[in-house]
Amino acid sequence: MAWIRLAVRVLLSGFDPRDTERAYHWLDHGQWEAVARLKAGEPYAFTAAARRTRVEWSARPVLFLPLAHAATGPPWRCAESALCSCTARGHMCRGYRR
Repeated sequence: MAWIRLAVRVLLSGFDPRDTERAYHWLDHGQWEAVARLKAGEPYAFTAAARRTRVEWSARPVLFLPLAHAATGPPWRCAESALCSCTARGHMCRGYRR
């Protein structure tokens, strides 16, 4: 939500009078509604107008997948082995045999 707050503050002086008042109210109180909606898994949008131009900021929740467990090793073994410059036969590079 920080990026929406920053963008609204930057453009605030160019909004129509009615939307300027709405934006001030949103900066003071409305952003917490947005945070609550996102935490509940709902998307959120804030719209304002500057003469004939309408600007809309929208945010939606994103689900992150858990990373692989460290015991299984990194999924990019080729990238890990490329970091090691040792070419000796049988050399163990970070636990992986070359």
